[in-house]
Amino acid sequence: MAKVIVYEEPSLEEAKKIVKNALSRKKNIYILANCSVDYFGRSSSHLEFGERLIIIKSDGALLIHRPVGHSPVNWQPETSYIDVSYDSEEEVLVMKALRTRPREVVAIKLDNIFLIVEAELYDSGAFYMHISEKEIRDILATNPEILGEKLTTIDVEKKVEPGFIDLYLKDKKGNVVVVEIKRLTARVDAVRQLKKYINSLKSHMRTEKIRGIIVAPSITKKAQELLLKEKLEFKQINIEALSKYVGKTEKRSLFDYLK
Repeated sequence: MAKVIVYEEPSLEEAKKIVKNALSRKKNIYILANCSVDYFGRSSSHLEFGERLIIIKSDGALLIHRPVGHSPVNWQPETSYIDVSYDSEEEVLVMKALRTRPREVVAIKLDNIFLIVEAELYDSGAFYMHISEKEIRDILATNPEILGEKLTTIDVEKKVEPGFIDLYLKDKKGNVVVVEIKRLTARVDAVRQLKKYINSLKSHMRTEKIRGIIVAPSITKKAQELLLKEKLEFKQINIEALSKYVGKTEKRSLFDYLK
Protein backbone atom coordinates (compact mmCIF):
# COMPACT_ATOMS: atom_id res chain seq x y z
CA MET A 1 0.00 0.00 0.00
CA ALA A 2 1.39 3.37 -1.04
CA LYS A 3 2.30 5.85 1.69
CA VAL A 4 1.88 9.45 0.57
CA ILE A 5 2.51 12.76 2.35
CA VAL A 6 1.52 16.05 0.71
CA TYR A 7 2.98 19.47 1.59
CA GLU A 8 1.15 22.47 0.12
CA GLU A 9 2.99 25.74 -0.47
CA PRO A 10 5.88 25.14 1.94
CA SER A 11 8.38 27.92 2.51
CA LEU A 12 11.80 27.44 0.96
CA GLU A 13 13.32 26.68 4.36
CA GLU A 14 10.57 24.13 5.07
CA ALA A 15 11.02 22.62 1.60
CA LYS A 16 14.74 22.19 2.26
CA LYS A 17 14.04 20.08 5.36
CA ILE A 18 11.26 18.09 3.64
CA VAL A 19 13.36 17.20 0.58
CA LYS A 20 16.51 16.37 2.55
CA ASN A 21 14.54 14.13 4.88
CA ALA A 22 12.79 12.35 2.00
CA LEU A 23 16.09 11.85 0.15
CA SER A 24 17.70 10.31 3.24
CA ARG A 25 14.87 7.77 3.39
CA LYS A 26 14.96 7.08 -0.37
CA LYS A 27 11.39 8.18 -1.04
CA ASN A 28 9.90 9.19 -4.35
CA ILE A 29 9.62 12.98 -4.45
CA TYR A 30 7.41 15.11 -6.71
CA ILE A 31 7.79 18.88 -6.65
CA LEU A 32 5.66 21.48 -8.46
CA ALA A 33 7.66 24.68 -8.51
CA ASN A 34 8.87 27.69 -10.39
CA CYS A 35 12.48 26.89 -11.19
CA SER A 36 15.49 27.33 -13.44
CA VAL A 37 17.79 24.50 -14.49
CA ASP A 38 21.47 24.44 -15.42
CA TYR A 39 23.32 21.42 -16.75
CA PHE A 40 27.10 20.94 -16.75
CA GLY A 41 28.75 17.85 -18.17
CA ARG A 42 29.42 16.54 -21.67
CA SER A 43 27.85 19.80 -22.81
CA SER A 44 26.05 22.63 -20.95
CA SER A 45 22.62 24.22 -20.99
CA HIS A 46 20.52 26.79 -19.19
CA LEU A 47 16.73 26.73 -18.81
CA GLU A 48 15.19 29.96 -17.56
CA PHE A 49 12.63 30.13 -14.76
CA GLY A 50 9.28 28.49 -15.44
CA GLU A 51 6.66 26.37 -13.69
CA ARG A 52 7.66 22.71 -13.85
CA LEU A 53 7.36 19.26 -12.33
CA ILE A 54 10.50 17.86 -10.69
CA ILE A 55 10.63 14.11 -10.04
CA ILE A 56 13.25 12.38 -7.91
CA LYS A 57 12.81 8.61 -7.82
CA SER A 58 13.86 6.35 -4.96
CA ASP A 59 16.90 5.14 -6.95
CA GLY A 60 18.11 8.72 -7.49
CA ALA A 61 16.87 9.18 -11.05
CA LEU A 62 15.97 12.83 -11.68
CA LEU A 63 13.53 14.20 -14.24
CA ILE A 64 12.30 17.74 -14.89
CA HIS A 65 9.13 18.13 -16.96
CA ARG A 66 7.63 21.21 -18.57
CA PRO A 67 3.81 21.58 -18.61
CA VAL A 68 3.61 20.09 -22.13
CA GLY A 69 5.24 17.16 -23.92
CA HIS A 70 5.97 13.63 -22.73
CA SER A 71 9.76 13.87 -22.52
CA PRO A 72 11.67 15.55 -19.66
CA VAL A 73 13.52 18.75 -20.57
CA ASN A 74 16.40 17.75 -18.24
CA TRP A 75 17.19 14.49 -16.51
CA GLN A 76 19.80 12.35 -14.81
CA PRO A 77 19.34 8.58 -15.25
CA GLU A 78 21.08 8.11 -11.93
CA THR A 79 22.68 10.33 -9.32
CA SER A 80 25.58 9.79 -6.95
CA TYR A 81 24.44 12.55 -4.60
CA ILE A 82 21.81 15.27 -4.40
CA ASP A 83 22.65 18.34 -2.32
CA VAL A 84 19.86 20.61 -1.06
CA SER A 85 20.58 24.06 0.33
CA TYR A 86 18.97 27.48 0.81
CA ASP A 87 20.66 30.49 -0.79
CA SER A 88 19.60 33.43 1.39
CA GLU A 89 21.21 35.99 -0.92
CA GLU A 90 19.26 34.92 -4.01
CA GLU A 91 16.34 33.65 -1.89
CA VAL A 92 16.14 30.35 -3.75
CA LEU A 93 16.26 26.71 -2.82
CA VAL A 94 19.17 25.06 -4.65
CA MET A 95 19.19 21.38 -5.56
CA LYS A 96 22.36 19.98 -7.16
CA ALA A 97 22.26 16.45 -8.55
CA LEU A 98 25.75 15.04 -9.07
CA ARG A 99 26.62 12.08 -11.24
CA THR A 100 30.25 10.96 -11.04
CA ARG A 101 30.61 8.69 -14.09
CA PRO A 102 30.43 10.51 -16.40
CA ARG A 103 30.73 13.67 -14.31
CA GLU A 104 27.51 15.64 -14.74
CA VAL A 105 25.69 18.18 -12.59
CA VAL A 106 22.08 19.32 -12.81
CA ALA A 107 21.55 22.47 -10.73
CA ILE A 108 17.96 23.51 -10.01
CA LYS A 109 17.01 26.84 -8.42
CA LEU A 110 13.48 27.07 -6.99
CA ASP A 111 12.01 30.44 -5.96
CA ASN A 112 8.39 29.39 -5.44
CA ILE A 113 7.17 25.92 -4.45
CA PHE A 114 3.50 25.07 -4.92
CA LEU A 115 3.48 21.47 -3.80
CA ILE A 116 5.75 18.66 -2.58
CA VAL A 117 4.60 15.04 -2.54
CA GLU A 118 6.64 12.42 -0.70
CA ALA A 119 5.66 8.87 -1.60
CA GLU A 120 6.66 5.33 -0.76
CA LEU A 121 5.47 3.22 -3.68
CA TYR A 122 5.45 -0.55 -4.14
CA ASP A 123 5.63 -2.02 -7.64
CA SER A 124 6.50 -5.67 -8.18
CA GLY A 125 4.43 -6.10 -11.35
CA ALA A 126 6.09 -7.77 -14.33
CA PHE A 127 6.21 -5.87 -17.63
CA TYR A 128 5.02 -7.59 -20.79
CA MET A 129 5.44 -6.06 -24.21
CA HIS A 130 2.52 -6.88 -26.47
CA ILE A 131 3.44 -8.05 -29.93
CA SER A 132 1.24 -8.53 -32.97
CA GLU A 133 0.28 -11.81 -34.61
CA LYS A 134 2.38 -10.75 -37.60
CA GLU A 135 5.44 -10.36 -35.35
CA ILE A 136 4.75 -13.73 -33.72
CA ARG A 137 4.42 -15.29 -37.17
CA ASP A 138 7.72 -13.80 -38.38
CA ILE A 139 9.55 -14.90 -35.21
CA LEU A 140 8.26 -18.48 -35.53
CA ALA A 141 8.95 -18.57 -39.27
CA THR A 142 12.60 -17.73 -38.59
CA ASN A 143 12.81 -19.82 -35.41
CA PRO A 144 10.37 -22.73 -35.81
CA GLU A 145 12.26 -24.73 -33.18
CA ILE A 146 10.51 -22.51 -30.59
CA LEU A 147 7.54 -24.82 -31.09
CA GLY A 148 9.50 -27.62 -29.44
CA GLU A 149 10.42 -29.85 -32.37
CA LYS A 150 12.43 -29.86 -35.58
CA LEU A 151 10.36 -28.00 -38.18
CA THR A 152 11.19 -26.38 -41.50
CA THR A 153 9.42 -23.27 -42.76
CA ILE A 154 8.11 -23.73 -46.30
CA ASP A 155 5.79 -20.76 -46.69
CA VAL A 156 4.29 -17.80 -44.83
CA GLU A 157 0.72 -16.60 -45.39
CA LYS A 158 0.12 -19.44 -47.86
CA LYS A 159 -3.06 -18.76 -49.82
CA VAL A 160 -5.71 -21.46 -49.79
CA GLU A 161 -9.39 -21.30 -50.71
CA PRO A 162 -10.68 -20.31 -47.23
CA GLY A 163 -7.97 -17.67 -46.64
CA PHE A 164 -4.28 -17.55 -45.69
CA ILE A 165 -2.35 -20.09 -43.60
CA ASP A 166 -0.15 -18.28 -41.06
CA LEU A 167 2.71 -20.79 -41.27
CA TYR A 168 3.13 -23.72 -43.65
CA LEU A 169 5.83 -26.03 -42.28
CA LYS A 170 7.16 -29.56 -42.58
CA ASP A 171 8.23 -31.78 -39.68
CA LYS A 172 11.21 -34.15 -39.56
CA LYS A 173 9.08 -36.95 -41.05
CA GLY A 174 8.13 -34.80 -44.04
CA ASN A 175 4.57 -34.23 -42.90
CA VAL A 176 2.91 -30.93 -43.73
CA VAL A 177 2.25 -28.79 -40.65
CA VAL A 178 -0.37 -26.04 -40.81
CA VAL A 179 -0.10 -23.44 -38.05
CA GLU A 180 -2.81 -21.00 -36.97
CA ILE A 181 -1.48 -18.26 -34.64
CA LYS A 182 -3.42 -16.35 -32.02
CA ARG A 183 -1.93 -13.53 -29.95
CA LEU A 184 -4.53 -13.98 -27.23
CA THR A 185 -6.52 -16.98 -26.01
CA ALA A 186 -7.44 -19.36 -28.84
CA ARG A 187 -11.17 -19.96 -29.13
CA VAL A 188 -13.39 -22.42 -31.00
CA ASP A 189 -13.45 -20.24 -34.13
CA ALA A 190 -9.64 -20.58 -34.44
CA VAL A 191 -9.94 -24.38 -34.39
CA ARG A 192 -12.67 -24.28 -37.03
CA GLN A 193 -10.56 -22.00 -39.22
CA LEU A 194 -7.58 -24.35 -38.93
CA LYS A 195 -9.79 -27.31 -39.90
CA LYS A 196 -10.97 -25.44 -43.01
CA TYR A 197 -7.37 -24.86 -44.09
CA ILE A 198 -6.54 -28.55 -43.63
CA ASN A 199 -9.61 -29.69 -45.54
CA SER A 200 -8.69 -27.36 -48.41
CA LEU A 201 -5.16 -28.80 -48.57
CA LYS A 202 -6.42 -32.39 -48.35
CA SER A 203 -8.56 -31.87 -51.44
CA HIS A 204 -5.41 -31.86 -53.60
CA MET A 205 -2.81 -33.51 -51.30
CA ARG A 206 -4.40 -36.91 -50.73
CA THR A 207 -1.16 -38.82 -50.15
CA GLU A 208 0.42 -36.58 -47.50
CA LYS A 209 -0.33 -36.49 -43.79
CA ILE A 210 -1.31 -33.00 -42.66
CA ARG A 211 -0.91 -31.88 -39.05
CA GLY A 212 -2.76 -28.86 -37.70
CA ILE A 213 -1.44 -26.81 -34.79
CA ILE A 214 -3.01 -23.92 -32.90
CA VAL A 215 -0.30 -21.67 -31.44
CA ALA A 216 -1.39 -19.29 -28.68
CA PRO A 217 -0.64 -18.25 -25.08
CA SER A 218 -3.73 -20.19 -23.92
CA ILE A 219 -6.83 -21.97 -25.19
CA THR A 220 -10.42 -22.20 -23.99
CA LYS A 221 -11.78 -25.47 -22.67
CA LYS A 222 -14.27 -25.80 -25.55
CA ALA A 223 -11.56 -25.12 -28.12
CA GLN A 224 -9.36 -27.78 -26.49
CA GLU A 225 -12.22 -30.30 -26.65
CA LEU A 226 -12.76 -29.55 -30.36
CA LEU A 227 -9.02 -29.92 -31.00
CA LEU A 228 -9.06 -33.42 -29.51
CA LYS A 229 -12.14 -34.34 -31.50
CA GLU A 230 -10.55 -33.17 -34.77
CA LYS A 231 -7.17 -34.74 -33.84
CA LEU A 232 -5.40 -31.38 -34.01
CA GLU A 233 -2.69 -29.99 -31.72
CA PHE A 234 -2.09 -27.05 -29.42
CA LYS A 235 1.28 -25.50 -28.62
CA GLN A 236 1.53 -22.83 -25.96
CA ILE A 237 3.76 -19.81 -26.49
CA ASN A 238 5.17 -17.34 -23.99
CA ILE A 239 4.56 -13.81 -25.30
CA GLU A 240 7.11 -12.28 -22.90
CA ALA A 241 9.81 -14.67 -24.15
CA LEU A 242 8.89 -14.05 -27.81
CA SER A 243 8.99 -10.26 -27.34
CA LYS A 244 12.77 -10.54 -26.84
CA TYR A 245 13.06 -11.55 -30.49
CA VAL A 246 11.36 -8.37 -31.74
CA GLY A 247 13.81 -6.33 -33.79
CA LYS A 248 16.23 -9.26 -34.01
CA THR A 249 14.35 -11.23 -36.64
CA GLU A 250 15.90 -10.81 -40.05
CA LYS A 251 13.62 -9.62 -42.81
CA ARG A 252 13.20 -12.43 -45.31
CA SER A 253 11.33 -12.89 -48.55
CA LEU A 254 9.30 -15.93 -49.54
CA PHE A 255 12.19 -17.05 -51.73
CA ASP A 256 14.32 -17.57 -48.59
CA TYR A 257 11.90 -20.24 -47.38
CA LEU A 258 12.07 -22.08 -50.70
CA LYS A 259 15.84 -22.65 -50.65
